[in-house]
Amino acid sequence: MKKLFITILMFVTVFILTSIAMAAEPIKIGSPLLLSGRGAFVGGAEKETLEMMAEEVNKSGGINGRPIEFVFYDTEGKPDIAVSLVKRLIQKDKVDMIIGISASWAAFPVIPIIEKHQIPTIMLGSANQIVNPVNKYVFKTPADDKIVVSTLLNHLKKQGIKRIAILSSQDGFGDGGRSQLTAQVAEYGIEIVFDDKYTMDDTDITPTINKIKKTDAEVVINWSSNRAPVIMTQGYRQIGMTLPLYQSHAALSPDFLKATGENGNGVKIASFKFPGAQDLSDNDPQKKIILDYQAQYEKKFGKPANQFGACAFDAFNIAIMALKKAGTDKEKLRDAIETTKGYIGINGKFNYSPEDHGGLTKESMVMYEAINGEWKLIK
Repeated sequence: MKKLFITILMFVTVFILTSIAMAAEPIKIGSPLLLSGRGAFVGGAEKETLEMMAEEVNKSGGINGRPIEFVFYDTEGKPDIAVSLVKRLIQKDKVDMIIGISASWAAFPVIPIIEKHQIPTIMLGSANQIVNPVNKYVFKTPADDKIVVSTLLNHLKKQGIKRIAILSSQDGFGDGGRSQLTAQVAEYGIEIVFDDKYTMDDTDITPTINKIKKTDAEVVINWSSNRAPVIMTQGYRQIGMTLPLYQSHAALSPDFLKATGENGNGVKIASFKFPGAQDLSDNDPQKKIILDYQAQYEKKFGKPANQFGACAFDAFNIAIMALKKAGTDKEKLRDAIETTKGYIGINGKFNYSPEDHGGLTKESMVMYEAINGEWKLIK
């Protein structure tokens, strides 16, 4: 009887706490994401992750008795739509903060609006320019191209590579990666012998790839996102290119491997630990966090988690810690995010500061190779 009484008491307590939380004024978080078109798998995973985690928090009573309420919109990956939706979130929906903007190119024009209205925001785009220069109210969780490029070039230097060819897409993401490559190569004793761009609408870039054959490049690096890495890889193999191929971290997903099939074998990428978590040392503090999230996501949605949902996972946890500490006062909330220290998440160990709103270092990065349909850690 005593055990039964305790069980009933616990159930009633949880029920009461949940009821109180749901009756209280919600904490509104705006989330403009890429939910349609070719990049829907990006925002889709982010949205599902945020919904899953908010549900857990609300079942536990919310934040200081207040439930989390997300307001989701589809940016379609278009900068003009992203601008319109962010204005709507701020002016009509009256959100307390923002977690979102999936694509870097859609993030850039939104930043001045966020700064003007002083809305604490954690972005899910990866470009270094999102947080460099530092904007007071804008943070992000994905590892940026500066860190990824540094990891990649360090790997190439260890392989004795001296000459590289670069291809990049003509958008914010492609330009960001290219600018970091051109800025950092000299530090690693590497020379760029070919540098060309293509548009995200190109369905055949083999004429551009063919030009690389006339150079003495030792490896090829392609920096693009969405479907572009798939199109580039297929064309690369189609014309018989044999130089080692490196892609940007945006290609590190099961979707890329599925779409490229055997053509994806041998592609190498510098990125974070998420896809190779099972091969990490048991002493790595990120291993359990990553594996637990992957298992929880797959159990709930019946499909594997991806790296984009993982970035939303970190953003949500950082936001929750800040909300618990500061509430929804926007200035205090911004300060709480900026003072985040030592948070170990899926992307790495976060240490924000007034000088760094990205929070990560290259120590959180590793190298991968596509082998028989799987991403394998290069040790």
